[in-house]
Amino acid sequence: MKNATDAAHRSLDSMIGDFDGVESYQRYLQGMARFRLPVDAWLAARPMPQELDDWRPAIYDDALRADLDDLGLRHPDSLSSFAPPEGDGLIGLLYVLEGSTLGARILAKRAEKLGYRDDCGARHLFSQARNLSNWSAFSERMERVCAYDQQAAVSWANATFEYARQAFESSLDAACPNGRSDQL
Repeated sequence: MKNATDAAHRSLDSMIGDFDGVESYQRYLQGMARFRLPVDAWLAARPMPQELDDWRPAIYDDALRADLDDLGLRHPDSLSSFAPPEGDGLIGLLYVLEGSTLGARILAKRAEKLGYRDDCGARHLFSQARNLSNWSAFSERMERVCAYDQQAAVSWANATFEYARQAFESSLDAACPNGRSDQL
């Protein structure tokens, strides 16, 4: 799945950028809220495949809201609902979300350099970065889910990256209505 989603993943990473300052981190946080809040709400209302046993995806909506509050940022007003493509591709969505744990480790270090911590401003990143065991548990179980449609999973994964890209882009547009919006 990694090869089939590589271009979408790189495109999103490029849009997020390095957030090397407070303003770029704030735009990142708003983009992440626009992405994860609807996805987390959608996931909370869905059953997981039986093959995943007791495993559940990590939900970071409370931490994201607390981070927005810490920075005095408004919660996104209008969030577009997450609507995945047709087919049985939930594994693809989970692959993207749980795989983001690896990137969160790097992003948490960048946030920390800006003065944000696990108890103020970067809760969601530090929670994710510490949750590597959930990614490992998902990876192991994913191997056991033999009934999933690989093509649908790739479609859902790429759709998830695209939904995230649109969420970050809308945060850029809101932050820079008349200016540069090529990078957070």
